[in-house]
Amino acid sequence: MSDNSRVRVSIVGVVIVALFASLFARLWFLQMGPEQRLGQIVSTLSTRVIQTESPRGEILDRNGKVLAQDVAAWAVTVDRDLGPKTRDRVLGQLSEVLGIPQKTLLSNYQSNRQSPLSPAVVALRVPLAQQLVIREHRDAYPGVNVVELTIRSYRYDGLASQVLGYVGEIGADQLKQLKSKGYQAGDLVGRDGVEAAYESVLRGRPRRVTVQVDPTGKQIGAPVNVDPGTVGDNVKLTIDITVQKAAEKALAEGILAAHTLQDTSKEAVAVGYKTLQPTGGAVVVLDVHDGSVLAMANNPTYPLSWWVGGISTDHFSLLSNAGAQNPLLNRVTEGQYAPGSTFKLVPSIALNQYNVLGASQYVADNGSVRLEGSTFTNDNGTRNGSVNLQRALTVSSDVYFYNAGNDFWNIWKLDPQRGLGIQQVASQLGFGKPTGIELGDAAGRIPDPTWKAAFAKANYKTAQERRDHAIWYPADNIFTAVGQGDDFVTPLQLANAYACFANGGTLWTPHVGEAVTDPMTKKAISVIAPKSRGKIVIGQYTYQQMAAGLAGVVSDKAGTAYQPFQGLFIPVAGKTGTAQIPHKGPTSLFASYFPVANPQYAVVAVVEQGGHGAQTAAPIVRQVVESIYNLPATPIPTKLTGKD
Repeated sequence: MSDNSRVRVSIVGVVIVALFASLFARLWFLQMGPEQRLGQIVSTLSTRVIQTESPRGEILDRNGKVLAQDVAAWAVTVDRDLGPKTRDRVLGQLSEVLGIPQKTLLSNYQSNRQSPLSPAVVALRVPLAQQLVIREHRDAYPGVNVVELTIRSYRYDGLASQVLGYVGEIGADQLKQLKSKGYQAGDLVGRDGVEAAYESVLRGRPRRVTVQVDPTGKQIGAPVNVDPGTVGDNVKLTIDITVQKAAEKALAEGILAAHTLQDTSKEAVAVGYKTLQPTGGAVVVLDVHDGSVLAMANNPTYPLSWWVGGISTDHFSLLSNAGAQNPLLNRVTEGQYAPGSTFKLVPSIALNQYNVLGASQYVADNGSVRLEGSTFTNDNGTRNGSVNLQRALTVSSDVYFYNAGNDFWNIWKLDPQRGLGIQQVASQLGFGKPTGIELGDAAGRIPDPTWKAAFAKANYKTAQERRDHAIWYPADNIFTAVGQGDDFVTPLQLANAYACFANGGTLWTPHVGEAVTDPMTKKAISVIAPKSRGKIVIGQYTYQQMAAGLAGVVSDKAGTAYQPFQGLFIPVAGKTGTAQIPHKGPTSLFASYFPVANPQYAVVAVVEQGGHGAQTAAPIVRQVVESIYNLPATPIPTKLTGKD
């Protein structure tokens, strides 16, 4: 071999060795270099936690009847990423199969009450036959799935809706507050009523499954870890669903009957009403010995099933555009009404506490009275003659209580440091502030000089106007004494005040929760104990005279509620109220407790624009009393004389 040949062979050999060296180096780099470290990082991060909400606890009435619970239901969902044409075609096909109008399916699909991150639930509780049609022809239904969901079910759908409340997707603000407790976007939370008040109890611990996924998000192998979660605890309420049903039925019948009654109020006649135009009402039943709520009825109302699976646009529009009728409003806790003569309970006690007028002293009631340069007249100008406290309550003498309001104004004017007796007793009875019920409630308003000055400052522009409208005039106190003017109370406050009087002076915190129970054993985990808010002192003689006067409202032929309670053998004590509202029909009220000798329950009925207290509210209360004693319901009359 020549020297040149040797050189060529050597060069080829070097090249080959270099190529193999490069290949081995690359292999080593691929095995041990940064890509491997990156792969290790990716492997470390490729786990996902899949969280699924556990079933919520049940809500039960005081007798253990299930009011709300989670149940399994088959649903049809439609993916969000379908094009408009495909979506409409699919919804049209589903409409034929499910027997649901396409408009309804589209409304469900577009509802902003469902999470945009999840497939839209367009139909719930789908029968097996329809499920099979969809499953057997999957190619014809792109983006459509039949899935099993856990949904809230209401055994007595439409009853106690404002008490129970509903569940809905967690809002952004709620998520910020609750994220640390394991809540995620898209989770369901209690949005109102008991569902919201006892959210931390009813919500179970979510099921959490940790899985490995590849870069595309596909699960690899079996779950790494499974936390099965726990079912939520049950909440037993003080509500008696039988009494609740009777209260809602009585309220609905009373409002219907009120539409047939002539509205004779000056305000109503001035705007051309021929008959009463009630817009809604409320009934509440309390146990006077512990503040527990047996019934909390609202009208108008709505079925809670509308919210299940996300409320449709049509249903949400019905609820949110109802105006003054507003079915979402819990009128018992949030409705604020002028109490009319039902408020006379307050000055009756104040007259005794401040030694202004003894219960046995008489006042001449000639149908009207001239006070501080103005004339104040009884309802219908009725002349009641000479009345003491007992008689004044029975016949509802406005003149008697006009004088009381004026007397307290004069005492305050001479010595402002003493305050206003009526307002102070009202506060002792819980008016003008929330009751503390776990559902939350409005404070109402009992006007006084401080409130009036603040109102003037906020609503009038010039300094002179603010000074003029800040003055606490005698008429302000006179109207306050008879539950008119700027007085506002909730039905719950009114019932609680009468319960306080009925039990001898203990003011309880109203409550709808009785106990939290284990979902498996049904045994109590915790008992929700009654809470006293304080006591009010009433002289024994005054108490007896007031009790006799309130009993006379129903039992005395001159009593303002004698007619609607004729023939009822259960002795009831109470007070009618007819609150005049500018440019509207009067609010009808009746506040009561029974049985008279040993009071157990307090019941209040309020009907907006329902006429006189004896015409509408009192007959409603009678039906509620009858239901508690398992008596046949007396039909709501439509020809009662308006008295207050």
